[in-house]
Amino acid sequence: MIIEKINKFLKVAIENSNIEKKDFLPLNKKIISIILSNTQTIIYLKFNQENIEMRESIEEKADLILEGSPIAFLNYFNNFGESHSIKISGNASLAESFSNIMDKLNIDWEQIISEYTNDEFAFYSFKFINYIKSRATEIEKSFLRNSKEYFRDETDIIPQKKLIDNYIKEVDELKNKIEVMEAKLKNKK
Repeated sequence: MIIEKINKFLKVAIENSNIEKKDFLPLNKKIISIILSNTQTIIYLKFNQENIEMRESIEEKADLILEGSPIAFLNYFNNFGESHSIKISGNASLAESFSNIMDKLNIDWEQIISEYTNDEFAFYSFKFINYIKSRATEIEKSFLRNSKEYFRDETDIIPQKKLIDNYIKEVDELKNKIEVMEAKLKNKK
């Protein structure tokens, strides 16, 4: 029953996205197994021409296996952050094609949440997720900026550019003096 609803949502999401027929060609008749770490859940996705069908079990061997935590997959599907810590086994080119389709897929998460809860909870939870998502980039940039400033100004781990330039200049001068001394020694022999 749940699988049927999810397949219906996938079909609507594909219809409302900008996925083209050619995007499905590399995945046609392929099976992707998604293993959710720390759970007993394995999701199987079977690709047929222009559709994705979710299954509870399969008899065939999966062409691609993706393994990660549920949060890692949610972050991946929502483009939340850059790293997703998802392990990939099998045909790597299929992973790229799958990623391409997931980038273009337009899933209405609010509608899916409202099917299992109420509309108000779905609305506010989706609003909260979007807020966190929008703030994540800002927080990441602020952290990087503050880290660079700390290492540059507060620690002596990274020398200042002026000190490095002086060091290079002194090394060049020392090299020139050594070359002059070598030339004088060769002339005395």
